[in-house]
Amino acid sequence: MGDLGTRWWYFLVWIVVVLAQNLIHEGVHYGAAVLAGEPVAEFRLFTNGLGTSQVVFATPVEQRTGAHWLLIVWLPALVTLLIGYIIYAGRRRLVRPGRPLLNVTAWYAGIIFMLLDPLYYGLLSVFVPGSDVDAARIVGWSPWPVRVVALAVLAVNLTLVLRWAGELRIRRRQP
Repeated sequence: MGDLGTRWWYFLVWIVVVLAQNLIHEGVHYGAAVLAGEPVAEFRLFTNGLGTSQVVFATPVEQRTGAHWLLIVWLPALVTLLIGYIIYAGRRRLVRPGRPLLNVTAWYAGIIFMLLDPLYYGLLSVFVPGSDVDAARIVGWSPWPVRVVALAVLAVNLTLVLRWAGELRIRRRQP
């Protein structure tokens, strides 16, 4: 199996972590909608054309009113960020010598959970009409301050991820 086999495992772990983040994110959308009393028309599992899932709410975007929509739409990003921070805080306990699969899973999970939603909210949402960031318009806010905050979070989290990468390199060199 050798080096190529190891790379396939790492690739598989990457896919599993990305799918897990996606399911948690969309699951929180669904749960928040149910708790807020908003009907869900459909839950598309990995079929929205980008390989990700999507919760389709019964209420059309133009008919959505009320601050509860901010909770429905933004809570998933906060939950996934919190998971990322928990992983980051526990990184020294998660990384074990001789456990490369566990180590790479923790590393990939940290990257995905800390960077994906801030990247989407801060940058990619500019190119996606009707993105989660646009929920700000429901309460009369501009989405731009949300994007700026997301970019700041992305910058901080990228710094943390790079610091973690440095820690892993140092640990790998030590006997």
